[in-house]
Amino acid sequence: MATPETSTVHTAADVHSLLLSVPGDSSAGKAPRRVMSRHVADRIRQLIFDGTLKRGQRIPQDALAEELGVSRLPIREALITLESEGLVTSEAHRGAFVVPIRQEDIEDHYRIFGLIQGLAARRAATRMNAPTVERLRELHEQMRTTTDREEFHDLNWAFHSLINQTGGSRRLQSILRQLGHNLPRAVYENPSGSIDEANSGHARIIAALEAGNGPEADVASQEHTVAEGDYVIAKLKKEGILEV
Repeated sequence: MATPETSTVHTAADVHSLLLSVPGDSSAGKAPRRVMSRHVADRIRQLIFDGTLKRGQRIPQDALAEELGVSRLPIREALITLESEGLVTSEAHRGAFVVPIRQEDIEDHYRIFGLIQGLAARRAATRMNAPTVERLRELHEQMRTTTDREEFHDLNWAFHSLINQTGGSRRLQSILRQLGHNLPRAVYENPSGSIDEANSGHARIIAALEAGNGPEADVASQEHTVAEGDYVIAKLKKEGILEV
């Protein structure tokens, strides 16, 4: 494995200027350790994907611990999680470093997500009832008419969650939840141009589900998810996050 480029370790003051405010720091010590490490992982993930922590940069563990009001243990646990996701790499006696993010990493993420969502949609097509279809149509109509991007994101999440809950086994839902945590919300939250495509994809998915056409619901879900990934890739390229 190639050695990442070493960069200057940030002080607590440096990290303070880089991090967004973290709600509830004063009670961080009262939270379960698992919750704290998940919170830390979310923050580091966000810093990687917004370009604050750059490829090859050493993760400033002490500064992050001080800034987030946690001990080094949740930081280490968070880094183990991020290493399993391929976002950081650890080197003995040197620390943890940000791994370059390549286009194929994001492509694979969305292809895998699409495969699993497609399987859930295929099964959901055989389990749909009138109230569920009606609820999907309501969510779709609200997404078509809203001008609030935050609201659109929440409606979109509810739309796919309803399909996943209807057709997905507990195992599928567990995997989808895990994949949903692998990218920060800000990364996949309505990249430019994606809303029109999303509404078109949702209409196709609803039609397949209402017709009880499992194979079409599967394909429509996969293509919809991959298209979303294309917009995310374009966004990350524009922001200089992906390795060229």
